[in-house]
Amino acid sequence: MTQAMKKAAPVFEVVPYGHPDFFKRYGDAWGNKETLISYYAENGQYTDKASSVVVKGREMISRFMNVYLRFSPLCTVTFTNVTAAENGFAAEWVWEGTNDGPLRLHGFNCPQDGSAWCIDGVSVCTVNSKGQIQTHADYWDSEALLRTWKVF
Repeated sequence: MTQAMKKAAPVFEVVPYGHPDFFKRYGDAWGNKETLISYYAENGQYTDKASSVVVKGREMISRFMNVYLRFSPLCTVTFTNVTAAENGFAAEWVWEGTNDGPLRLHGFNCPQDGSAWCIDGVSVCTVNSKGQIQTHADYWDSEALLRTWKVF
């Protein structure tokens, strides 16, 4: 992706869990740090099972997002299948982006060559009484991303 093709990620209105547009807007928020962290409770927790990362609280989620968005600033998350309950949800998703910036995963470095990738995964989340994410755990195949780096 060329610099001319890159645009600043738009800021989206944050809506609580239970709102009819929640899953669309929460998925869209994965391309914008400020919007994304607003979906989390102050003491919320994000877990990335594929890379063994656990971050707690909005400040630490924000720090994690700095790394995430340097790696692929215009990445997208699209929820494709959702099972919702009163206090949480499980969702299948597709995460798409390009290898644009630095990232080290399982001892390998991102080639930062702009090559595209598309990863399927599942999230299991709980929400609090305000409709904010309390816990979010992602499960995905990290080797699928590494294959785009041509390390195997």
